[in-house]
Amino acid sequence: MAELLYRKDFAVHTYESDFEGRARLVSLLNFLQDAAGDHATLLGWSVTDLWKKKMTWVLSRYHVAVRRYPAWGERIEVLTWPSGRHGFFALRDFEVCDGEGSTVLVGTSSWMVIDIERKQPLKIDEILPSNFVLEKRSLSDDFAPLPVLGTAEREVPFVVEMNHLDLNKHVNNAVYIQWALEAVPEAVLTRRRPVELEVSYRAEAFYGDAVLSRAGVDPGAVTAAADSSARLVFLHQIVNARTGAELTRLRTGWE
Repeated sequence: MAELLYRKDFAVHTYESDFEGRARLVSLLNFLQDAAGDHATLLGWSVTDLWKKKMTWVLSRYHVAVRRYPAWGERIEVLTWPSGRHGFFALRDFEVCDGEGSTVLVGTSSWMVIDIERKQPLKIDEILPSNFVLEKRSLSDDFAPLPVLGTAEREVPFVVEMNHLDLNKHVNNAVYIQWALEAVPEAVLTRRRPVELEVSYRAEAFYGDAVLSRAGVDPGAVTAAADSSARLVFLHQIVNARTGAELTRLRTGWE
């Protein structure tokens, strides 16, 4: 079997950078997804491997903390490994390091394997080998439920485009995050960066769907938000604009 710890190098390209020449958060998440996909292929558990068994991977939770945003042209290394399992969930963790070996990002994620025909999750212990885990977490999280957004301070509409879809023909997980960030006020987007992200994926969106990205300051962080140097925390929801169904729930921290 392939090594449980996988490493992959990336360079931050111009099209992956923001207006200040730093990697976008979504670009970093795409690096994580790319490395995880490569590793799953080496281990024999990629999406295409599962398709042959009429199964597929579905991302359930994400928690990422960014310590520094690498600059355009900078080279970074992504480390990833299967970090645990619990019932229906398989965990995968990440660490991103710069050329000096300093950590720029840590993250953890929770995945389910879905029976494609029955549309039901399968127990991980009955699918993956027992030695398919490296007992190490880069970011401790038991994935408790995220708080629900109450009154939204801002709503931004989107329509699902063909280039938003992944191999399962659902909206790619990083697209929901980009939609969520766009609902944050311009004054925050131009002066701060997201340094922590938590996501709970709850339902699917498909080509042509109309969605609403809703955001508001976390009521539990209002006191801190009054200090201009303190972290700002937002709660988010992505909902189906027609049915109102909640697609994704998020929490972001900004500095």
